[in-house]
Amino acid sequence: MPSGGQTTDELVILQWEKKVGDLVKRGDILFEIETDKANLTVESYAEGTLLEIRYGDGAHVKVGETVAYIGAPTDKVPSEDEYEAATEEKPSIQEALSAETNSVERNPTLLKETTRIFASPLAKMQARVENINLGDVASFISKNLIKKDDVSKYLTHLRNGGSPETGDSYFIDVTSMRKAIARKMKESVLVSPHYIISVDIDMTGIVKLRQKLNDGISGAHVKISYSDFIMKAVAKAIAWHPLINSTFQEDRIKVHKNVNFGFAMAVESGIVAPVIKNVNNRSLSEIARAVADSIEKVRTGKINESDVSGGTITLSNLGMYGMKEFTAIINQPESCILALGAIIEKPVSINRKVEVRDIMNITASFDHRVIDGAVGAAFLQEVKKTLEDPHTLVH
Repeated sequence: MPSGGQTTDELVILQWEKKVGDLVKRGDILFEIETDKANLTVESYAEGTLLEIRYGDGAHVKVGETVAYIGAPTDKVPSEDEYEAATEEKPSIQEALSAETNSVERNPTLLKETTRIFASPLAKMQARVENINLGDVASFISKNLIKKDDVSKYLTHLRNGGSPETGDSYFIDVTSMRKAIARKMKESVLVSPHYIISVDIDMTGIVKLRQKLNDGISGAHVKISYSDFIMKAVAKAIAWHPLINSTFQEDRIKVHKNVNFGFAMAVESGIVAPVIKNVNNRSLSEIARAVADSIEKVRTGKINESDVSGGTITLSNLGMYGMKEFTAIINQPESCILALGAIIEKPVSINRKVEVRDIMNITASFDHRVIDGAVGAAFLQEVKKTLEDPHTLVH
C-alpha cells in the first residue's frame, strides 16, 4: 500500500480494478484508494498474474502493508498464518516461560493488566481501525499472543451482544477523509490564532455584469459564477496586500507570488478543496473553465493529488444553502480563508434615498501571527471596492 501523499498511515481500498487470475502489466491500474484529500488510483509496478488479493473493497490498510501478490502462475502465495508467523512480534523465551507460569492463566480477566500483550501486525492494524484494546481481546481469548482472527472473533462477540442500531444511538464508520478533516481543523485552531472580520458588499453591479457576460456565452464556453468574480477580485486585492497570500514558518514568513485558490466542495464523505493555480494571471473565463474542470474531476472521481495541493488561500461558499453569513476555519498552512454568504436583497440608504440592492456578506478568518487587524481590514476594503466597481475585473 503506497502512502498516497498524505499524513495518515492508513488508507481505504475503494474498489479493485483487477481480479485474481488477471494478467497485470507494469502501469496497469490495480485499485482505487481513498486519501484525506481525494480518491486516487494505484498502478502496478510489477508484471505477471494477480495471484491473491489480501484486502478487498472497503478494507482499511496500513501504508506499507502487503495488499496483493503478483507473480508467475506457479508461484506459491504464503498463507495468512505463514505471513503472520514471518512478521509477528515474538516473545522471548523468558517472557514465554513467565507467561506460562503466571497466575493470570488461572484468572484471564487479569491478563491485560499483568502480562505483556503480543500481536501480529495484521491484528494490531485491525484493532487500531476498530478502536479495540488488545488487552480486552487477550482477556476474551485467554492468551497473550493475538492474531487477526482473534480480533475478528472478539468483534463478533461484541456485535452479538446487541446491534447499536437497536438502541437509542448508532455508529458511523469514520473515513480517512473525515479523520483528516478532524485532525486538520483541530490543528488549525490550536496552531493558528484566528481573528474574524466581516463586510457587506453591494453586488448589484456584479449581478448585472454576470448576467450580461453569461448571456453572450454559448456553445462549449463555461458560464461565470459569483465565486469566479470573487477569486479574481481577491487576487487583485492581494497585489496590494501580499501578506494575505502567505504562510507563517516560525522564524520567517513565506509570501507566495502566485494566488492559488482552493475552493471547498462538499462530497459524500467530507470536504475536498480543488486548487485553481495562478488565479492572478488568469481572466474571468479562464478561472471559470478551471473551476468547472476541477468540479468535473471531483464528481467523476478523477481528481489526483496535484489537483488539491499547493493552495495559498481558500474560498468557502454556503450561499447556495441560503446562509447569510458564517465563519470558516483556516486551511493550514494558509493564512486566510473567505466565507461567502448568499446574495440577499436589502434596502440600503444611498445619497439619503432608500434603494433595494443585492448584498453579499464576506467573512474573512485571518492568522494573527501573520496578518494584523489593520492589514486584514484594508484587504477586505480593497476587495469590496473592486467588487463594487466590477468592470475592472474584465479588463
